Amino acid sequence: MSPCKQQIMASFNAYRDTLDAHYDQRERVIKCSRDITALSKKIVFALLRITQDTPEAVFKDAAAKHKQVLELFAKMAVELQGSNAMKYNRQATPGIQEYIEAVGLWRFLEHNQLITKSQVLEGLSHDVDGQLQPLVAVTDEDYLLGISDLPGEVNRYCINSIGKGDRDAVIRCLEFLRTLKEGVSLVLCTRKYRDLEKKVPVLNSSLEKIEKAFYSMSIRENEMQHFSAAPPAEALAMDVDSRTILT
Repeated sequence: MSPCKQQIMASFNAYRDTLDAHYDQRERVIKCSRDITALSKKIVFALLRITQDTPEAVFKDAAAKHKQVLELFAKMAVELQGSNAMKYNRQATPGIQEYIEAVGLWRFLEHNQLITKSQVLEGLSHDVDGQLQPLVAVTDEDYLLGISDLPGEVNRYCINSIGKGDRDAVIRCLEFLRTLKEGVSLVLCTRKYRDLEKKVPVLNSSLEKIEKAFYSMSIRENEMQHFSAAPPAEALAMDVDSRTILT
């Protein structure tokens, strides 16, 4: 083989090795992101049991799963050093968004607040030479898309609360989603996020369902007050047509 051909073969072998390393690293990020997504969903399911169990037990279970999620983030952080954080952001963002949704629901249930981006980064931080640094980078788009998934979980919590006759919980959900809708609308007025725009109809639908549920509870409560001075909350909840929420 001539020296020219040898040089060409060496160049193509180097290209091959570079591409193989890229795809292997990409697959590792995808796997970590999928594992984070699955475990974050388990945190959501655990939190939604708050209407059936004590808050202390629910938050303790969520905290245990949160530690496992941080271990997965630490594993993924190895692949996202330097410029790789943006290079593989598309592969990492599904897990990051699902995590934000989980901790966002946690924040709402425990403190009745919308989680901020700084609080998300604080939860993802670890100690490096005495300073807290986030394990992975969280972009503004990651944060916005993560919290925009909250309406579906808040709606499920609201349905469970109606079954328990918890009027205050329904009001909390209603006020929270109205505030979230206002914030998302303001963001979209200043900058366009294509994926965020796609989630606005779901937000509007969840808000409408909770408004109808609250309206039905209020009407039934007023009707029952004519027959009883203190109607049982359970009976009031059962009288609400669940189809106004599920349809």
